[in-house]
Amino acid sequence: MQRAFLPTVRAARVRQAADNANGAAYADAVPEYAALVRDELPEAVRAVTSGRG
Repeated sequence: MQRAFLPTVRAARVRQAADNANGAAYADAVPEYAALVRDELPEAVRAVTSGRG
């Protein structure tokens, strides 16, 4: 069974928080993650949240 992701914060607010935290890193990351296919996203999230990405 696959669970659906239901965001609790608006996307615009998340973008603003990321830009405020480190605008240059956020600007670099956006195209990198946008280029991933759906099946690659879970591993990318695991890498970032575990400190590997």
